[in-house]
Amino acid sequence: MSEISEKRINGTAADRAYADLRKRILEDLLKEGAPIRQDEVAADLGISKIPVREALMRLQSEGLVVFTPNAGATVAVLTAFDYIEMLDLRLAIECRALELAVPNMVPSDLAQARRLLDAYHNATTKHEWSDLNARFHDCLYKPASRPRLLSMIQSVRDQMGKLMRVRITAASGHKRSYQEHQQILEACERGDTAAAVALLRKHIEHTQLEVKAYFRK
Repeated sequence: MSEISEKRINGTAADRAYADLRKRILEDLLKEGAPIRQDEVAADLGISKIPVREALMRLQSEGLVVFTPNAGATVAVLTAFDYIEMLDLRLAIECRALELAVPNMVPSDLAQARRLLDAYHNATTKHEWSDLNARFHDCLYKPASRPRLLSMIQSVRDQMGKLMRVRITAASGHKRSYQEHQQILEACERGDTAAAVALLRKHIEHTQLEVKAYFRK
């Protein structure tokens, strides 16, 4: 086998290992602090340990995995400060995304956001609220046409983990979040960029307070 072919095979296997491990971590199937045994992952996926190690290194760069001397790889344990810092990042990048997006919004963008907000209002479970919340925000930011910025927003959201997002959504309260989303969307519909950004900032700052309260408990 040529060196190029071997790299291509390893790359494909590493991508598969990365996707599998990332999904398990983000969906809380692998708990915080849990050991990740490379030989077991390799056996489960039918690949060698080399691409598994490559996948773990990639996950380490995303802050999802930690390598400890004499202990190997474990799922990263995130602290209250980690989550607060992630929300600081959200304040910076999401407010900028909305600032760029509002002037580019067309009626179809606003109509889609309104449909998602209506679905959020009518949803009955915290998992539905969490999913529709993310989709609503993504819909508002998409007209910014900044793929790297939108990718950063998705990355920060992923690092928070699905379970934590659901917990925060539940703690924030469905009614209050709906009202804040409504105010943001109405500012977007008016084309009032400054008001929309200010309302979004307030919305994320409320989320920070909910995170602090969650960890105090």
